[in-house]
Amino acid sequence: MKQEYYYFVSGLPNIIIDDTKLPWTPEEFLAEAKNQVSESDYRLLEILHLPMDMDNLLRVLYKSNKEHNNEGLYEDTFWEEYLVFLRAVVENPELKTPVEFAALPSFIKEIIVKVLNQEEMQILPQTELELLKQFYAWTAESPNDFIRDWFAFDANLRNILTAINGRKFNLPYAQYLIGDSETVERLSKSHAADFGLGKDNYLFNALIRIYEQNNILYRERGYDIVRWKWIDDYNFFNYFNIDRILGYYCQLRILARWIKSSPELGKEVFNSILSDLNNSFSFPADFNIRSTQRK
Repeated sequence: MKQEYYYFVSGLPNIIIDDTKLPWTPEEFLAEAKNQVSESDYRLLEILHLPMDMDNLLRVLYKSNKEHNNEGLYEDTFWEEYLVFLRAVVENPELKTPVEFAALPSFIKEIIVKVLNQEEMQILPQTELELLKQFYAWTAESPNDFIRDWFAFDANLRNILTAINGRKFNLPYAQYLIGDSETVERLSKSHAADFGLGKDNYLFNALIRIYEQNNILYRERGYDIVRWKWIDDYNFFNYFNIDRILGYYCQLRILARWIKSSPELGKEVFNSILSDLNNSFSFPADFNIRSTQRK
């Protein structure tokens, strides 16, 4: 049974998708959450940052010119020290993991050590794909409902967009799909306009409508609106538990990204796309696996 955080959740400032000001920053939220939730539940909040942290790890490993991903929790010095440790593991596989790296999932170590062992290091996109696939497989085994279902949804969204882009530009995209679900099977093999997903696939219908927008900015905001609506629906019956807190934090980060870019434009685009989506689709009751249905 999940722990309830009545005081913390009841004090969370309300946020809506077209806000133009943040009640607090994601960094401030994390600092407060660290004092309010259990250590194991706080770790779940950190997992939400892991894709960005892996992005920074790869940038350091491959000495990429990409900018530091500020949504990652660890500085470059952390990853530099981690790589020193992993290079030592290449020489001595029995080397124990230092306590400062113990929170990182083991698949990161396994994949990077394999890469470091290669005579000629494989290209960055290949390593990135391996890490992402293992990350989604790892979160699929999470004991927490929100983490498991949020990243399953995120993988589904990512796969559909990959297939739409791949088909449009005639690229061999199947290798970049994540997971082995029936949806992945259809996306990789079907030649139908809807990839064989059917007219009742609400996520595909929402994403294809957004994708048809010519403005890339509108597209990206539209995808975030779909994410926001999924969280609202998922946590409809979650009131004070960690799933509510995780969903709130995901939405706070979405809001923060767009407010940093242009708050007024963000509000205008959000309202436009949200109105369009509200008139075109809604997630059905059985689309999400709510925690209230868990046993």
